[in-house]
Amino acid sequence: MTTTTRLATALAIGGLLTGSGCAKTGSSTQESAGEVPAPVAAAPSTLSGALAPASGLISSLSSSIPGMSQAKAILGAGSIFGLAKAKMPSDQFSQVTNAVPGSQALVDEAVKAGLPPADQLTGLSSLTPVLSKAGISPEMTSQLVPALGKAISAGGGQSVADAFLAAVR
Repeated sequence: MTTTTRLATALAIGGLLTGSGCAKTGSSTQESAGEVPAPVAAAPSTLSGALAPASGLISSLSSSIPGMSQAKAILGAGSIFGLAKAKMPSDQFSQVTNAVPGSQALVDEAVKAGLPPADQLTGLSSLTPVLSKAGISPEMTSQLVPALGKAISAGGGQSVADAFLAAVR
């Protein structure tokens, strides 16, 4: 397990514990202290720093794709955005980053986790080594691509999504 994966997993678990009211505050839990626990669905908001804007996307991916944890969603989305960045003209990729907040931060996380250099990214198959090492199956990847296309379409329009999808297929 990479350091990035461990960190993302620890953040997710910490968020779940805090969000469920199980985190201890002194000798009492938040719930017994009279606080209403946040819903577990709010846990992805534990993403901090540059990844915070991508919390909604990561939450959506991890809840809609079977077996997709928060850490896998970060790496998978970041890797696919990295492929798009390598294959799209910079002005087109900037439309993608404008459409999906936090997408560049996801690419940065994927690079830290071992995403190959841009000149080695030729298609989805070039992502297989880094994705499979993280436990992301080809089936998960095949669900990630259209989900990212929908997110781009919602934030930047269908033409931006179409350009993204053409670049990553």
